[in-house]
Amino acid sequence: MPLVLVVSTIVLAFVAIVLARTLSIPASAAPKAPLLPEELESHAGIEDKLAAAVRFATVSSWEAGCEDSGTFAAFVSALPGLFPRVHAAFVREVIGDRGLLYTWLGGDPSLEPAILCAHYDVVPAEDAAEWQHGPFSGDLADGYVWGRGTQDIKVTLVCALEAAERLLLRGFQPRRSILFAFGGDEEVGGNRGAALIAKELARRGTRAAFLLDEGGPVAKGMLAMADRPLALVGIAEKGYIDVKLEATGAGGHASMPPRRTATGDIARAVAALEAHPGSTRIGFTVRSFLGRLASYVPFGYRILFSNLWVFGPLVKLAFSGSPTTAALLRSTRAATMLEGSPKENVLAAHASAIINVRILPGEDSAGVLDRIAQIVRGFAVTASPAHADSVVEPLPESSLDTEGWRAIETALGDAFPEAAMLPFLFSAGTDTKHYRHIARAMYRLTPLVQTGEDLAGVHGKDERVEVSNLRRCLRFYETLINGL
Repeated sequence: MPLVLVVSTIVLAFVAIVLARTLSIPASAAPKAPLLPEELESHAGIEDKLAAAVRFATVSSWEAGCEDSGTFAAFVSALPGLFPRVHAAFVREVIGDRGLLYTWLGGDPSLEPAILCAHYDVVPAEDAAEWQHGPFSGDLADGYVWGRGTQDIKVTLVCALEAAERLLLRGFQPRRSILFAFGGDEEVGGNRGAALIAKELARRGTRAAFLLDEGGPVAKGMLAMADRPLALVGIAEKGYIDVKLEATGAGGHASMPPRRTATGDIARAVAALEAHPGSTRIGFTVRSFLGRLASYVPFGYRILFSNLWVFGPLVKLAFSGSPTTAALLRSTRAATMLEGSPKENVLAAHASAIINVRILPGEDSAGVLDRIAQIVRGFAVTASPAHADSVVEPLPESSLDTEGWRAIETALGDAFPEAAMLPFLFSAGTDTKHYRHIARAMYRLTPLVQTGEDLAGVHGKDERVEVSNLRRCLRFYETLINGL
């Protein structure tokens, strides 16, 4: 057989396989319309409860003695008045000084419980004078609830409890027990809240079927290629380590510098790390994300995403061009702090830098630290953990074939029918890390429609949530709990 015929046959076979794989993914139906305001009238009133919760300035702090413990206590004391049926029917436990655990007993004790998490601490609002409405005003204005916690994350605590409140009114009892686990220090690590709750559950031998905590939004307009909003459910979470780079020098007066200085060594080491960001990898979570996304993008993207066995290198190259997508494919490193001489005309005897690293699932802190150490060693720079007790290993990737995943999918379909649900790699840290040995599967979702502008308010100014969006969040939790 002539060579050209052999090559043509191979090429045609290859194209046929690619098209077969591509066309085996069902084309998406037209997106459904979002719920109308009148369809959410039965969920009215949730805005008043969230506003009440926001008015407590529960700002957590890394610094001992810098929190207003009275405000935290007042918030906890206000909950029975906001959710009286919950407090009459559930077992409530205060664990430590920042942990709240509610237990709603299910009808079938043979079923493993579900855990619904949230946190009630918030970050400071140092730019309070620049807000349109005060950060702890809880104002209801222009169709929004304003203030810290309306997006991160008193909103889910209030919606979960209000959903239970309404279901109790109807005489509902879940099949499986539901644990509502709320921490008051997530923004500063969660060691006094979620960590103690998880420790107590472990002591009791509790094993949960699944857990749902804060996470990805119902993202609107954030991925231009998609034909609908995307509900990004985190099924994995990156790890975390701060690496300290250190170099020493002779010091002395800056008018007679040596050829190399401690500060220069640190600068060269940081530049080398930025020049060698590490290899990229398409893991299970991202592969699942792209596989499902293929149904909601134009045909060209569909070919790429449904045939990663061929086009994986091209996808990795394209994703590496944006910080947002590059973070899905590698452990990221960012130089965030630099320190040298305390005076302009004095050479540093000691210089240092902090490299903030988010660790991709499938890797670990020891391997990440070792790679950094190898890169900087040639510049007479050492690398070590900056805070050995704060290292967080990546959390395991959770299955898409669980009761929890299906329950979340049903609830999203009811409250956000216009959106597609996709598994996602969550890059930020949550309280979920404390429950890694408690829950068989862990999911991360903030059931709110969010645009880029909305996300700018998270830890930023003018944090707020649209009332109709809030009511949809409540509807999500009602449907979710009703199916458990």
